[in-house]
Amino acid sequence: MQPYDIDRVAKLNDVMGHRPLSEIQDGWQAWMRIHPTAAPATVIRWRTILLAAVRAGCEANQVTPPTLPTVKQDRVVRMVYLSEGERHALLSAYPVHARRPVILLAYQGMRTQEVLRLDWRAVDLPREAIHVRSDGTKSGRGRTLPMHDKVHRLLRGMWNAAGKPDIGPVFLSSRGRPYEDTRGYGGNPMKKQHETACQAARVSGFRVHDWRHDFAARCVMSGMDLFTLMRLGGWASLKMVERYGSISAEHMRDAMRRVG
Repeated sequence: MQPYDIDRVAKLNDVMGHRPLSEIQDGWQAWMRIHPTAAPATVIRWRTILLAAVRAGCEANQVTPPTLPTVKQDRVVRMVYLSEGERHALLSAYPVHARRPVILLAYQGMRTQEVLRLDWRAVDLPREAIHVRSDGTKSGRGRTLPMHDKVHRLLRGMWNAAGKPDIGPVFLSSRGRPYEDTRGYGGNPMKKQHETACQAARVSGFRVHDWRHDFAARCVMSGMDLFTLMRLGGWASLKMVERYGSISAEHMRDAMRRVG
């Protein structure tokens, strides 16, 4: 169990820990009322953690564990990606301190918290690699990423400007502080800056997390196979990246239409 999952258990306990096991559904509804705008994926994660904790207690006491209603999800898969012009305009619209981590979102396909919590210990400039620790990933699996040229130039410049540090957070907020770890309760620390940049660049319907979709789309359009994409992005299975195969097929159709 990840540290932020342990934190979730503590927060669930604050809401429903005083209730008997027979009232777990009432307790869950109380949590839902406190978080009315939580995304389905967030609700599913909290539900999973709650049931895992309850089942562990039930097994220890030889009690039949209760169940909870499943969470309805929107089955429409987001396939959002930008044109080259939109991408350039949006990156240019961020303030400098925010643009730096976004460059890693755009050109490494990393998740937001993987980038914001990046430490100089995980940056291997001589080998042009970034090491993503297993305890910092959604899947619980670490990975090593070859740096994109844009990322390598950015990080080398930042490293030199910072006095060539061996340790410490790579990215700092506008206040010069490390970014907060929001994985335990949801929310994206870059949301407001991203929305402002989108307005300035006249890009609509593009969330912070969509940089990851944009990265994946560009990878498959450049000819990258899905297995390599899965490993680079830290997806848990090929099934999770198969959706990007349709982008590759459409890209090839567009290329054929342009053939004279």
